[in-house]
Amino acid sequence: MAQIARLSTMLFGLYLALALFSVQAGEKKSAHVECATTEDRLVYECMITLTGKKSGQLISNAEFTVGADMPSMACLLYTSEMCIRDRSMAMAHNVVPVPAHNHGNGMYHVRIALEMYGEWALKLEFTKPHRDLVVTKLVFGKESVTIQDGHSNKHEHKKKQED
Repeated sequence: MAQIARLSTMLFGLYLALALFSVQAGEKKSAHVECATTEDRLVYECMITLTGKKSGQLISNAEFTVGADMPSMACLLYTSEMCIRDRSMAMAHNVVPVPAHNHGNGMYHVRIALEMYGEWALKLEFTKPHRDLVVTKLVFGKESVTIQDGHSNKHEHKKKQED
């Protein structure tokens, strides 16, 4: 009787572990990327923390590559109100994807060499635990790397005026 109770407890524990793993495996990923300059020009060391987008749980069993595309921002012609861009130059600069190395606890490392300074879209292409794509925009400079989230550092709310 005690063996049946132990076996039931073990099977229940296994069932819970598999359920948690399958939720993590099927969940969309969120990546927090921090990159630092190196002694080599245009080469950066990046640490990536992976979590489940909804659960926030660390993802420690992923396999993925990191590539980079630089969106073209060159203006061909300025008019009084707009910049006319050359659509054929979109994503003209790109970097061959390199494999990320698992450091445990949801942390991954990649060393990436870029073609020039500026805004780059890092593309994390996952093959394990399931296929997925996460894109993060960063601005790579000579001495630092900053997150490009489309927002300025200045944050103001306009107060609604009452009549």
